[in-house]
Amino acid sequence: MTRLVAVVLAASLAALAVPASASSGTAVAEADATRSASLAGVARRADAEPADLAADATYALPGLIHADRSLDDLRTLFGAKHVKLAEIDAAEGETALGIVLFADDPTRRAELFFRDPERRSGIDGLRVRASGSRWHLDNGIRIGMTLAELVRANGMPVSFGGLDWDYGGGITDWHGGKFTQKEQAPFRTVLLDHAEDAKGYPMGEGAFRSDDPRYPQQGKVLRVGEIGVSFASD
Repeated sequence: MTRLVAVVLAASLAALAVPASASSGTAVAEADATRSASLAGVARRADAEPADLAADATYALPGLIHADRSLDDLRTLFGAKHVKLAEIDAAEGETALGIVLFADDPTRRAELFFRDPERRSGIDGLRVRASGSRWHLDNGIRIGMTLAELVRANGMPVSFGGLDWDYGGGITDWHGGKFTQKEQAPFRTVLLDHAEDAKGYPMGEGAFRSDDPRYPQQGKVLRVGEIGVSFASD
């Protein structure tokens, strides 16, 4: 299990349940939805054109990247020299075959996980974790924002996992604020980290809140250290 998947699972537990569909007409509605999704997928696969690499909008996530993008699509979008197959870090010291965009440019590096690594097909998710990265989430979240800035922009406190372990630091609940996500996929993920000499923040397994009075300095010492997107729908 990658850290990205772990964060998505934790956040999903805090999300509102999706209402059950009414029984009348369900089969017809599902058939229409499947047909529409299929046509939309064909349209998405046909829209790969060279991106404007100078434009800030190109680096908004998920943006140009979605679950059906192929390796060839990405090479068309970003240029073949900027798209490489590579082993990328997964959880607990493991690696996985994935795609690295702009491998030699820390301000544009992004790591993409295959849905099917053996066939090198589908995009399961992506992550960005370089300080000063041009990549950002389409809701305005960028790497380097402090927890205090994140809470202020959200308009509500946030909950997150304790830090300093493999699956720690992920935001698990936006508590109805601006960044609360209603759709299940693509799911935007945010992980907190801190400077090496930081003190006064929650550590280890467990859920914590940004307004926890036990950690009055955490708003300043914790910051967004990784952003990501998961395209998994279940």
